[in-house]
Formats: sequence, structure tokens, C-alpha cells
Amino acid sequence: MKKISYIYLQKRFPGHLVALDKDEKEVVAYGKKFSELFEKLEKKHLSPKNVIFVGPVQKSGTINVYRLSLFSSSVN
Repeated sequence: MKKISYIYLQKRFPGHLVALDKDEKEVVAYGKKFSELFEKLEKKHLSPKNVIFVGPVQKSGTINVYRLSLFSSSVN
């Protein structure tokens, strides 16, 4: 079985937080909020340590721009 691509996640789970198994071959849970995602993991008796979190997954075909600010601090 192949690993799940990000394009698949974009088409299937836009705007969701997604939890994958360690092999990245299966979506084990998803939700709009972390609380919803963790509830689904608890129902499946999965530990957050045993999954890979992805998200929020952006909608397919969109271009997202992020602004990164780096601050330098000086110690006096």
C-alpha cells in the first residue's frame, strides 16, 4: 500500500486536522478542532504518541501565503 499524498488529503479533508498511522498509509482520525480529533483517537483506543498529525490541511488548488517574522534579541 502506498503512502498517502498531501494532494489526497487536500481533496478529501480540506480545513481539517488529520492523524495518520506511523506508516503514513491510513487516515486514522480527523476533525475540525483538536478536541474533536482527540475524541476520535480515544474512541479508537489510539495514543497520540502512535500517530502523525497533519494540518490544518489547505483546500486543493489554493495558494497560501504565510508571513514569517524573525526577531533578534540582544542580551544586555
